[in-house]
Amino acid sequence: MTVLERMISNEPNKIQYQGRKTSRAGSEQRRRAILEAALRIVVRDGVRAIRHRSVAKEAQVPLAATTYYFKDIQELISDTFMLYAEKAQSIVNVFSRKMYEPLENADGKKLAELTTGPKLVEVIVDQLLAYVLEKTLFSREMAVADQAFRYEALLNDNLRGLAGSHAQALEQKLIEFLNLVHSSHPKEDAQILISTLRRVEYEALLQEPEDINKQDQRKILERQVSLILKIEVPESD
Repeated sequence: MTVLERMISNEPNKIQYQGRKTSRAGSEQRRRAILEAALRIVVRDGVRAIRHRSVAKEAQVPLAATTYYFKDIQELISDTFMLYAEKAQSIVNVFSRKMYEPLENADGKKLAELTTGPKLVEVIVDQLLAYVLEKTLFSREMAVADQAFRYEALLNDNLRGLAGSHAQALEQKLIEFLNLVHSSHPKEDAQILISTLRRVEYEALLQEPEDINKQDQRKILERQVSLILKIEVPESD
C-alpha cells in the first residue's frame, strides 16, 4: 500500500448527527435544508442567533419542521456544527491528499530531495498556503463559521467536546505527514503549525479578499516550517 493509499484509508468515518433520523429522501432533504439555513445564520449573525423560529424562516419551512427534526436548540446547534465539520473535513482531506502527492510521484534521488532540505519546506508551504487560500478566498463562509464555532465552544460545554474532536482531524493529518518526513516532535510541531494557520486565516478574514497579501502569508508559513524542520531556506529576492 502506498503512502497516499494508506492516508486515504485513515480518513475519518462519516459524521454522526444527533437529531431525528430520517428514512425517506424527502425528509432527509428537508432536514439538510434546515441545517444549511442554520449554518448561513451562523456565518451571518453568529451561533447565538440560531433559534427554531429564525432557522425556520431562513429555510422557508414551517416552525414545526425544525422542532420535529431537532428536539431543542442544543441539538440544532450541535447538528449545524456537524454539517460544518462535514464540509470542513472534505477540505482537510483534499489538502492532505495534495500534501502527499509530490512524494507519491517521486522516486530515488527526487524523493530524497523532497524529504530533506529546502525542497521539503517548499512542498509543505505550498500546500499549507493552498489550504489557507482555499478557506479564506474560495470557502470564506466556512472560515467565518469556523471562527464563530470556536468562539461559541468557549461558552458551550456540548459544543466544546464536538469542536475538540473535529480539531483533531487536521492535527492527525499533519502528525502523520511530519512523521513521514522525520520530524523530531511531530505532535507538537503539528500543533504549532495549526496555531500558525489559524493566525494567518484570521488576519486574512479581517481583510477584503483582494487585499490579502499571499507573499506575506508564504513568508510566515515558510519561516515556521523551516524552524520546525530545522532547515535553512535561502532568502528569495
